[in-house]
Amino acid sequence: MSAYLLLMTIGPVQSFIAQARRTRDLWFGSHVLSELSKTAVETLTGVPGVEFIFPVLPSGTQKDTGLPNKLLVRLPEGDPRAVARKAREAVRERLSGWGLAQWHEHRELVDGASLETAKEQLDTLLEFQAAWTQYASEKEYKAALVRIEEAIAGRKRLQAFTPWVHQRGGIHKSSLDGARESVLRPKNPRKGKWARFRIGLREQLDAIGLLKRTGGTPGQFVPVPSIGLSAFLAHAEATCQAEFSKLRDGCKELKQQAPDAVTGVDIRGREWVRRFPYDAQLLLPDRWRTLLEEEDVTPEPGTDFYASHVRPLLREAGEPYPYVVCLSADGDNMGKALEVLAEKGHEAHQALSRALTDFALEARTIVEKHDGVLVYAGGDDVLAFVALPNALKCAAQLRASFMRILREVVDKPPTLSVGLGIGHVLESLGDLLDLGRRAEKLAKGEGAEARDGLGIVARLRAGRLHTWRARWSSSPGALAQMAQATALRRGGRLPLKKLQDVEELTRRFPRPTDEKDALYQDPRLGSVLAREVRRVLKRTDMGGGDDNGLMPGTVGLDLEMPLPLGEVQKRVSSWVARVWVAEMFFRAEPWATDDADTPKEVA
Repeated sequence: MSAYLLLMTIGPVQSFIAQARRTRDLWFGSHVLSELSKTAVETLTGVPGVEFIFPVLPSGTQKDTGLPNKLLVRLPEGDPRAVARKAREAVRERLSGWGLAQWHEHRELVDGASLETAKEQLDTLLEFQAAWTQYASEKEYKAALVRIEEAIAGRKRLQAFTPWVHQRGGIHKSSLDGARESVLRPKNPRKGKWARFRIGLREQLDAIGLLKRTGGTPGQFVPVPSIGLSAFLAHAEATCQAEFSKLRDGCKELKQQAPDAVTGVDIRGREWVRRFPYDAQLLLPDRWRTLLEEEDVTPEPGTDFYASHVRPLLREAGEPYPYVVCLSADGDNMGKALEVLAEKGHEAHQALSRALTDFALEARTIVEKHDGVLVYAGGDDVLAFVALPNALKCAAQLRASFMRILREVVDKPPTLSVGLGIGHVLESLGDLLDLGRRAEKLAKGEGAEARDGLGIVARLRAGRLHTWRARWSSSPGALAQMAQATALRRGGRLPLKKLQDVEELTRRFPRPTDEKDALYQDPRLGSVLAREVRRVLKRTDMGGGDDNGLMPGTVGLDLEMPLPLGEVQKRVSSWVARVWVAEMFFRAEPWATDDADTPKEVA
C-alpha cells in the first residue's frame, strides 16, 4: 500500500494581510488568501487518486469557512509533481484573473499604461512551495510527514528574486507595501470611485492593493470605530432612545440626500450592526469634522448636523471610550497533537482537520455574538476585532470551544492562547494588527508557565504601553484576576494615585539583571520593598474606601514573605500592569463614570 504524501503551502500570509490602510484592505486581503486555498482544493478535488488530509473539504453549509494556507494530500496513485503544478497554476490564474478583472473594471482609477506592470505584480506575488515523499504503510506515515515538513521549512529559507521588467520609472510606490509601483492615475479628483473606495489624496495602490481596496463592496466591511464603539452604541440606544433615534434618522436622511455623504454599513446578518449602520467615527468629538469633510459634507451643514444630532446624544450618554481590541488566538502544542495522531495514520489527521473546521465555524458565531467581526478563522488560528467590554468573555468562550471540540479527537486536547491587542480606534490597521500579534506572542509565554495564556498589550494614544499575562488555568484564573482588578476601580477602592506611588516606589529599587543575579535573590531588600508597598497601600490620607487602608491581599497582590527582591518586583510589576489594563476595561464600560482621580487619558 505505498502512497505519496504531498504538502503544499501558499503565501505570503502575515505580510500580505498586514499591508492594509482601510478596513476593507484587511478583510479582503484575508479573504483573498482563503479563496486561493479554496481554489487549490477545488482544482484537485476532481483529480483521480487525490485524498485530502488537511483541510477537510468544506460542505455546502461550510462554504464560508476560512481555509488554511497549508494543504496536505495523500496520493495512492498519480504523479505528485504534476498534482502540485496543477494546483500552483490554478492558484496563479485565479489571482491574476481576479486582479486584472478589477484593473479593467475600474479604468477610471488606473493609469492605462500600467497594465503590464499590474500583470507582473500579480504574477510574482505568490510563494507556492511543495514537497512530497513516498511511504509504504501507515506505520511510516509519521516519518514521511516529518520529511516533507523539513523539506518545506528548508525551501522557505531560500528566497527567489525575480527581477521586475515592467517598471515604468518615476512612479510613486504603493502606500500599502512601499515596494511595488502604483497603478493609479496620477491625479485624484476625490469624487466618484475615488471617494467611493476611500482612496486618499496622496494614497497610491499597486495591483494587489487595488484588488484589496475594490474587490469587495463598500459598506460590506464594518469600520473599526463601529466595532470599538458597539458597546457604547448599545448603551446609548437603551438609555437615550429619543436622542439615539434622532441621530439615526438624521444619518439616514443625510444619506438619502447625498448617497456618498455618510458611509453606510451592510448588516449582512450581523444584528448588532443594525443598531447604527453608519461609520461610528461620527461620534468622536475630535473626529466628526474631518470625517464629514472627507464625505463631502460642507462645513456649515456638517456643524449643524453635529450640533443638532450628535451633541445631544453625547450630552446624555457621555463620550465613548474610543479603544478597540485586535484578538489573535493560536492553538498550543498543535505540533505535539499532530505527532501523537500521526502514530494512528492519516485518518486520525483527517478527523482533526474536521474538528478544526467545526471550530472555525463556531469561532465566527462566538465573535459575532460578542458584537465583533471575524477577519479569519482557519485551522487553529483566529483573528478578529471586538469591543473592549466584550473582549474577555469572547476570548474565554473561544478557548472553551476550541478545547471542547478538539477533546473529541485528541485525548489530551491542546489549549488556546489568546492575545488581546488594545489600541485607539483611529490607529492604523497595521499598528492594531501588530498589537494583536504581540499580545498573542505574550500569551504564549515561555518556560514552565508557557502556553494556555491570556496576553494583553494595551497602547494608549499618548504612547504608553501596558502588558500583562496570566494563564487561563492559574489560580485564581486570568479572568478572575482581571475581574477583581476591574472591581477595585469600579468600586473606587483603589485610587490611581496609590497605583502610581507603588509603581514609582518599585522603580526606585535596584533592578537585577536576571534570576541568577545575587541581587534578585536578596531576601532583605525583598522584605524592604514589600514593607514599603504595604505602607503605601495602607495609607489612608489618599482615601482607600476603608478606615484601615488597603492590604496587598485585598487588592489581589500576593506578598506573603519571605520573598527575594526579584520575585517581589515581578509580582508588584505584574499587579500594577493588571490594574492599569483593568482601568481601561472599566473606562470602556458605557455605564462607567469619571471619578475625581481618573485622568482623561490613563497614565
